[in-house]
Amino acid sequence: MSVSMRFVCVSEASQATAVEVLGNSENAPVTPFQLREFVSMVRGGPVLSGTLRTWRKRIGIKPNAAGFYTMDDLRLLGRYLEALAAGRTTDQFLNQEYGDYAQDRPA
Repeated sequence: MSVSMRFVCVSEASQATAVEVLGNSENAPVTPFQLREFVSMVRGGPVLSGTLRTWRKRIGIKPNAAGFYTMDDLRLLGRYLEALAAGRTTDQFLNQEYGDYAQDRPA
């Protein structure tokens, strides 16, 4: 089964375009390289490692014991990047995703 996700490319340099991400299955592991490539596609250009690390920390994305991420991590990160591009803050995004619980969530 192939998994498909669609996000809006949020590059400031060009008009928004759709970015489609395909995976072999819902449970397919996502490597750190693939995560970084996904962010670059959505942002429309390279993203600094420190910036990506900060975004992951802010929204709670962590690799598993083997160092891989999940397709759910990609979806969450994609929604976060779209929210940032729309002018929402991290707190607003977390409240949208998790409700008032986000206020009590440790950083």
